Order: sequence, then structure tokens, then C-alpha cells
Amino acid sequence: MDLYLLPGLGADGRLFSKLELPGHEKHALDWPLMPEGSTLREYAEVLARRVDVSEPHALVGVSMGGMVAQEMAAITHPLRTIIISSWKGPHEMPMHLRLLRGTHAEKLLTPAFMKRVMPVVRYQMGLETPEDIALFDAFTAAMPLAQLRIQIAAVLGWEGPVQPVQGLVHIHGNHDRLMPISPIKGAEVIRGGGHFMVFNRAIEVGSAVYKALSSI
Repeated sequence: MDLYLLPGLGADGRLFSKLELPGHEKHALDWPLMPEGSTLREYAEVLARRVDVSEPHALVGVSMGGMVAQEMAAITHPLRTIIISSWKGPHEMPMHLRLLRGTHAEKLLTPAFMKRVMPVVRYQMGLETPEDIALFDAFTAAMPLAQLRIQIAAVLGWEGPVQPVQGLVHIHGNHDRLMPISPIKGAEVIRGGGHFMVFNRAIEVGSAVYKALSSI
């Protein structure tokens, strides 16, 4: 089956480089350049054009990619939608992030601010090895700061899908610091998994994804 993989905020298809799913064809969808004020639904509309809807397919999204995958599901009608280290709606956001909704906090992102907060961000992301850090830093270097602001604003402004996605599978790590598991309901838990687990715990995550695909 065709699997369309959506990475997290500021990331790209390299996030899935260790994810092995035998018998399935992986297609990583990198983020398009979007104008200021774009919503996650508008990201979904652009990315849906890259999906061959004439063939059976599934959507697999990480973090922001999981939110966009839920919006895309209403357009491409996948056989399965799988979200990893993500939210099903703003009700699963931790309180400190819900309080940022509508504040335009993304405007604080300047090169100097990013440099100061990067150690905290790396910790929140659950980076465990030099390889994790190198990949995350490569993402940061490749993503224009203006686009990062647009993505953050879109995530903070997301209201969730219009209709809950049927057959949605949610996979989440119980050590995720960026998106804590406590407000999240109905997820398959990866013990010890952090926010970067699709890369640094790819075997366990891949097994959970494969199981979800096998149950179609």
C-alpha cells in the first residue's frame, strides 16, 4: 500500500529514514512554502494534491504532520490514518500551549531568540544521541525562519478536524516532553518514547504502525 508520510513542524522526510515498513511504499511529503496566515487545513489541501487517490493509501503523520493528516483524511479518504506524537485536537494540548493560542507567540522567533532557547528545545524534543541532535539541527538549518513562524501559528490556531477521523490510530510516547501524554486519550503507548521516537525508536514505532496497517 502507498504510505504518505508527513513529518513534524520544521522537519522533512529524513525523519522517517529509519522507519521500516515491509510491503508498503513510502512517500515522504515535505512541507510546501506557504503564505503568512495559512491554516493546517490549507496545508492539507496543498499536500492532498500529491496523493494518488486512485490507489489504496494510508496517511502517517508525526506531530504537526499528524494534525495535517487528519485534515487530509477528509480529502483523500485513506484506508487508515495514523498519527504519531501528535494531537487529535486542541483539547489534547497542555495548558501552557493552550494559553498561547491567539497570542501570536510565533512573532517572538528571531535568530537570537532561537539560539537562546535551542538547548531547551532539544531537551523537549527528547534527543538522545549525537545522531538525533545532528538531524534536528539539520532540520533547523534548512527551514526558513519565516516558514517556521507560519507553521507554529497554524498549529496553535488549529481547531481540530471538522469531523473525527474514522479508524484513526494514535501512537504516543509516555516520555514525550513536548506533547505530554497526560491530556491524551486512546493512544497506543510506546514506553520510554519521546517526541523524536519515530527516528530514535523506529523499530518500536514501526511495529506499531505495521500492526495498525495490518488491521485494515
